[in-house]
Amino acid sequence: MKDDDDVARNSGAVHRRDLARVVQLLVVVLLVGALVAVALDNRNDVRIGYVVGDATGPIWLVILVAGLGGLVVGWLVRHRPRSRE
Repeated sequence: MKDDDDVARNSGAVHRRDLARVVQLLVVVLLVGALVAVALDNRNDVRIGYVVGDATGPIWLVILVAGLGGLVVGWLVRHRPRSRE
């Protein structure tokens, strides 16, 4: 009976993991909103230089590709194999 009383008393309580999920979702929404705002503000074309030539493209795409490259490098550094010494 004690467990039933606790469940009834705390049925409307917000648990920490629920609050963490709400905060996580809020952060993701804010980041996506910031990325959309940056993309809308940077619609001009920019020259992109390569070793063998150059091209033009929208600056928002250059920023997006650079950000994705940073994510890949960060993931690779974090998941590098441990040495077997």
